[in-house]
Amino acid sequence: MRPSLQQVPSSPHASWRLSVRAEPRFGFDWHYHPEYELTLIVRGGGRRYVGDAVHPYGPGDLVLVGADTPHTWESGGLDNEAVILQFRREGLGPGLFELPELHGVDRLLAGSALGLRFSGGDATGVAELMTAMPGLDPARRTVRLLDILVALSELPREPLATRTLVTALDTTARRRVERVIGYVSRGYPGQVSVREAARLAAMTPNAFSRFFRRSTGRTFSDYVNAVRLAHACRRLISDDAAVSRIAAESGYANLSHFNRRFRVATGMSPREYRRQFRS
Repeated sequence: MRPSLQQVPSSPHASWRLSVRAEPRFGFDWHYHPEYELTLIVRGGGRRYVGDAVHPYGPGDLVLVGADTPHTWESGGLDNEAVILQFRREGLGPGLFELPELHGVDRLLAGSALGLRFSGGDATGVAELMTAMPGLDPARRTVRLLDILVALSELPREPLATRTLVTALDTTARRRVERVIGYVSRGYPGQVSVREAARLAAMTPNAFSRFFRRSTGRTFSDYVNAVRLAHACRRLISDDAAVSRIAAESGYANLSHFNRRFRVATGMSPREYRRQFRS
């Protein structure tokens, strides 16, 4: 599925956008835009897609997505809320981030092309700054935005994707990869075949396998496994269903195979993962 270009609403009273998204569900809306986007999850959980990466998310998830990088948050349950900051590089003033005192922010924005996730106690402080922003006037919001970007530039961060899919691929290759990603996101609970993915990409299976690995940095089977495990992680966190049922509904017919895959990916068993996250 090809990501859509999203038009971020502008305002005559602000050079960037602050929004609070509170909805029963966050639907799968694969899109990109020229704005950088900092998203804080206040409530809810599900799957986060950034570039070619798929991961589970929950409350406190804090991610910076670069300009023109496709992304979406797909919730797994009701009652979801996120605080979202969207801004263009030149929106706060031409050449602002080229200033020597903002060199760290410049590096931060460059790295966000792959998506960056922040965690730890200091990230909690940034989250508190973000949740208080709706109560500020536009001028103080802008000062707060700069404070947040400086704070993020000093925090450890984890790149999410191997490639951005928008800037790293030509138009034809990007459309092929995104068509396959959409197929996997819809079909992962059942049979997902290389043959069907290759058909969607208008390639032979062998050519498609080489193309997908070259384009995304991982094999097609590894990507399908990542999507399935992300769904399993969300289910383990959000409900009390038996591990065997979650495995089956995530696309694993064999429980032992699921347990092995899950431990390799997370370093723990599904039951240990459930206990640790909930505690």
